[in-house]
Amino acid sequence: MAHHRRWRLRERTAISAIIGTVLMLGITVAAGTILWLYRPPLPPSPMTVQYVAIGSQTEPSWGDPTDCTNSTIYANCDLLPAFFIVFTSHSPENIPLKSLVFDFRCNGTSLVNGTFLAMEVVPGSGANPNAGSPQLGKCGTWTPSPNGNQATYFNRLTYFQQVSVGAPTLKNGDIYVVYIHPKADFCDTHKPTPYCPDDDFHGAPPWCFTVVGACTIFISYTGNPQQLIATIPVSQLSG
Repeated sequence: MAHHRRWRLRERTAISAIIGTVLMLGITVAAGTILWLYRPPLPPSPMTVQYVAIGSQTEPSWGDPTDCTNSTIYANCDLLPAFFIVFTSHSPENIPLKSLVFDFRCNGTSLVNGTFLAMEVVPGSGANPNAGSPQLGKCGTWTPSPNGNQATYFNRLTYFQQVSVGAPTLKNGDIYVVYIHPKADFCDTHKPTPYCPDDDFHGAPPWCFTVVGACTIFISYTGNPQQLIATIPVSQLSG
């Protein structure tokens, strides 16, 4: 009889061990499930924008009707020295123009600041910037506006031109045209001579190309997360 009780005790002990093992496996599986279900948020992929800066260019002065024979789509405007910033690739594919900001810093202040969308221009279309368009600020203590409080709009300095007009996102081949302030050999051929140089403000001041660090273009993304995409020292470009 005692032998039978010992057998029952061993049987209960074995069953308890099996139950314990099953419970431990259950706890392990549950813990693994919880860990699998908890996926910490990954940081978004960094945004990249590639560009090519091309100096020693010319561009008609679309932003100044006094430098054009008319202001229609058939406008014939005087040429101004310029450089181009051509966007060649970017990631992700769909970057909204309203979230990209162009900031031309000059002598420690912002000469112009606006989104790509707000600074988009169709050259020669005759569509002038409206009252809500970005205006030129100052370059340190120097102001480009010769008319006091009268607004001088962004397209006297720069504008954004799309390869696909009206597209809401950045496309490869989109371009910023940045005018360079004309030198003494620039003449307004539509006014009595001698009239050199043009008395209106056009383009980046000449010291931007001779003083290192005086002028820099910053391109930023204002979405989530906000980030600086490109820094373009103007002094490295041809004046």
